[in-house]
Amino acid sequence: MRKNKLLLILFFSLAAIYLALKIITMPPVLKTARLIEIPEGSNAMEIARLLENKKIIRNAGWFLYWTNRYRAQEKLKAGIYEFSGRTPLKRVISKLIKGEITLVRVSIPEGCTINDIAVILEKKDLAQKDDFINYASEKQLEGFLFPDTYFFPHKVSVEAISSTMFKRFKDIFNDINGEPVNDSNFKKVKEIVTVASILEKEAMHKNEREIIAGIIYKRIRKNIPIQSCATVIYSMDKTKARLSHMDLKIKSPYNTYMHRGLPPGPISNPGKVSIEAAINPKKTDYMFFVSMGDGRNYFSKTYAEHKNAVNLFLNSRTSTETSMPEENINSNTDKSIF
Repeated sequence: MRKNKLLLILFFSLAAIYLALKIITMPPVLKTARLIEIPEGSNAMEIARLLENKKIIRNAGWFLYWTNRYRAQEKLKAGIYEFSGRTPLKRVISKLIKGEITLVRVSIPEGCTINDIAVILEKKDLAQKDDFINYASEKQLEGFLFPDTYFFPHKVSVEAISSTMFKRFKDIFNDINGEPVNDSNFKKVKEIVTVASILEKEAMHKNEREIIAGIIYKRIRKNIPIQSCATVIYSMDKTKARLSHMDLKIKSPYNTYMHRGLPPGPISNPGKVSIEAAINPKKTDYMFFVSMGDGRNYFSKTYAEHKNAVNLFLNSRTSTETSMPEENINSNTDKSIF
């Protein structure tokens, strides 16, 4: 009888110990995903307490026991981690050892400016808008921040974001042009990207971008102003629904109505299709284009034809167009193309 009583006590004692261990080791349940930042320089004790306070683990002491047993306390990496549901303790430790930090997915559309990108990054909590604008503008990166989908860690620097996007641009440009971007050819690369940035704003379709590229190069060759409304809009503090005649007289090196040749630099960050069109323009007899309001452009060979197209398609509507007074066109009959 006494023996049975001892066995019963032993059984319940073991059961109690087992239950206590289950309680200690069973991870809490997170109803929603949670981001936890492990600061740089944190030791195992600090990390254990942080994880316990944030309800990622049940018991800091148990965390310390296992990290010490596996000699992992010096291998825990700083960063921002995401936890959801019920994460086993060993999985928590594994994530910290491997540095499986959370990455933020951010997509930059074609044709974004530095300011546009800054707004997107700030909404993703990756960078302060003004910090990014100041850095990218100082480095003159407009046009060279390739629009794509990126994955950045939290707390990433504006320098790291910019260098990643610039490297992507160089890789794409090299694939298209077959020549790495370097100091010796950067002037020519900048001219190509500047044209591409205008195409990105002027046309939606690849074949039209190639035609417009040909028109731009031809106008440069003939010393005729490009006259792109997109370049004027870039020089303004805000986008307007319709440019007035006074707007077209804005004193800015980006006003291609007032200045011949290309603007000082790109007016947007173009995608691959626009860069390809800028490198491979299509030779045509066209000298003008005007938006038809449906995403396509109408191309004209003469100013008279273009003027009729403007009256037909523009009316009171806003659109980007390339035009040139008839007397200036007639003053130069050179048929060569740039």
